[in-house]
Amino acid sequence: MQLELVFEGLEEMQHAPTREVSIGGVPVLIQDTGPGEGRVVRLLSTDPLDYLRSDLYPGAVVKLFRCTQTG
Repeated sequence: MQLELVFEGLEEMQHAPTREVSIGGVPVLIQDTGPGEGRVVRLLSTDPLDYLRSDLYPGAVVKLFRCTQTG
């Protein structure tokens, strides 16, 4: 596969604004994707069990009405 295809869109992803929110008590870093939703970029939790949750993996789209702003 050509490297241009592998890295296509990488610059936009690196410069996209992110913010820290809490989803169900779990701190995560999200990137806004549209009105009322965001994509999980990274979990910021220190609890190992949070990383096993099927709804909070990096790349998951979450509804922001369930979130609270932190920081």
